[in-house]
Amino acid sequence: MDFKGKKALITGASSGFGVDFADILGSKGMDLIIVARRKDKLDEVKVNVEKKYGVNVKVIDMDLSGFDAAQELYEMTKDENIEVLLNNAGYGMYEFFKNQKAEEVDRMLQLNIIALTALTNMFLKDMVKKDCGYIMNVASFAGFNPTPFYAAYGASKAFVMNFSVALNTELEKTGSKVVVSAFCPGYTDTEFVSRAGQSRSKFVESTIGKSYPAAVEAIDGLFNGKAVVMPRFMNRFAASMLKLMSRKKAAETVFSSIKED
Repeated sequence: MDFKGKKALITGASSGFGVDFADILGSKGMDLIIVARRKDKLDEVKVNVEKKYGVNVKVIDMDLSGFDAAQELYEMTKDENIEVLLNNAGYGMYEFFKNQKAEEVDRMLQLNIIALTALTNMFLKDMVKKDCGYIMNVASFAGFNPTPFYAAYGASKAFVMNFSVALNTELEKTGSKVVVSAFCPGYTDTEFVSRAGQSRSKFVESTIGKSYPAAVEAIDGLFNGKAVVMPRFMNRFAASMLKLMSRKKAAETVFSSIKED
């Protein structure tokens, strides 16, 4: 597939997977629109990718929480002929749910679910009309089972995974060439754990993986039409084991695994 000169939109592009995705797509010759709140970080990504690959990178600094923000971003970029949409913006909160503030939970869900769903809907319509395009929604290993301490976050990622697979099936069964994929990483060496408020415990350190190889696997899976991409054998094995348990037992297993002393 030749993506040289085509355009990708990446949300959450100021750190972690977003930076990796920008580098990977830039290496394929794609021009980029990168979106996040931290303009200074986006500018760093822009300079690095343009210098390495000679592509054009446009920066949009904005908070994407909620439908209105998603609609604003779409209106700003709908005439850019986006070929690839990577819905990477999102975060988690590690804590007993009873101790979390309702307004903070709402903001997280607005970003993880509402903005992602709205952007997918808006850009998907354009892609279907052209009968080409790729959308990757970043879900999580946490979306495969109930996740104590990440109760709302895990539930939001279960939505993202099931939503994406359903869309992928709709498109495939109606003969569309558009692809929607769910990327489901486990613990990865990004800002996620620290931002969520979780410590780098022995369990986290023993299971954490590098982000760039996982990002490469995600992009390869997307362009090969995979509905779900879960990097690393350890993650796939753990997910398969949890599927064999009752949901209550799976939740208890996760609780014991990630509970901090």
